[in-house]
Amino acid sequence: MNRDVFPNDEWVSRRHFARDLVATTAMALMPNGVVAAEQKKVPTALAEMGPRPEGLSTTDWDEVHAKYLNILRVYEDRLSAQEKHSLVNILTTNQHMLISIKSFEVQNGDPSACTLRIATPKNS
Repeated sequence: MNRDVFPNDEWVSRRHFARDLVATTAMALMPNGVVAAEQKKVPTALAEMGPRPEGLSTTDWDEVHAKYLNILRVYEDRLSAQEKHSLVNILTTNQHMLISIKSFEVQNGDPSACTLRIATPKNS
């Protein structure tokens, strides 16, 4: 690859270029109705969830919102308005419980169970 064109190691690999090209082409070929439907769904989902409950930070509320949108993506046609409301309550309650688990300090210095731990092979 020509380093004069991309100074400071800001180069694009063929793999990344191909991935971005496929994604852009797929979006360009999508019917406008599909894209418009996806854009309309997000504000509706926000309105259905209501205001952020007390005790949840913005980050925690964003996690609840992401989980809610994922469930709607899979099951939206099969859920009634009452079930969607119940779903928000369940996700909020679970997030409150996760907050207490994440903040729990283990005495041996290990991170909480919600933390992703990446193990590296030990050199023997």
